Amino acid sequence: MTINTSRTRELNINRLIQHGAKLASLLSVYQSAPEATLSFGRDCLQYLLDGMEAEGLRARAVEFETLTMVAGQSAYELDDDVIDVVGKGMYIQPGTADLNHAAGEVAIIPISREQWQLQSAKDATGRPIQMYCHRTSSPPELRVWPTPTASDLGTIRLQIHRLAANSNDGAKTVDMERFWGMHLSYAIARELAVANGLSPTRINYLNGIAELHLQKCKSYSAQKTRARLRVSHPTGWNR
Repeated sequence: MTINTSRTRELNINRLIQHGAKLASLLSVYQSAPEATLSFGRDCLQYLLDGMEAEGLRARAVEFETLTMVAGQSAYELDDDVIDVVGKGMYIQPGTADLNHAAGEVAIIPISREQWQLQSAKDATGRPIQMYCHRTSSPPELRVWPTPTASDLGTIRLQIHRLAANSNDGAKTVDMERFWGMHLSYAIARELAVANGLSPTRINYLNGIAELHLQKCKSYSAQKTRARLRVSHPTGWNR
């Protein structure tokens, strides 16, 4: 028997919604969803994708982005689809041709809003060593300290958390790894079941399967690093 070696099949958004409608028993396996159902399903999917950002950082949602310093400017507006800046930034010296293979990069430490507020020398100038992502504004604003001067106009490489792409085009695929498909199908089925007034028993059943797959997907979609175990115990030397 020949094994199929192709791994490219992925359901588009409309097929995902139709699958959800069939799981909710709103359609038979022989029926196609009307446009009203597809439109409502795309809205539900958008809410699901947006809300999923609060479930934790997916490896696919975090990208590298570079930000060029401007003399005398300490605040920089980020892109509209940026949720937050995560982890440390890296300062790259001015004049570096290849930003992906720079020498002598220096870490820029992220600080909290409270730490930014308590920074007493906000008029200091020089090469930035700290940064704070001000998320009250939309889009978020990155503030660096100290303020760069004309001789500090390097580039900062940031790790940014972006929103998933829109779900309004039913012919496109979802901006998620393929293993999210089962969770999204059952989550859409749950939303359609609620909107169509199905029984609480049916809704709870669909929700239970959706949540089961959510936990599996969250576990696998996170950035993978080696686990480190630290053991601390009292001795006569640390009393």
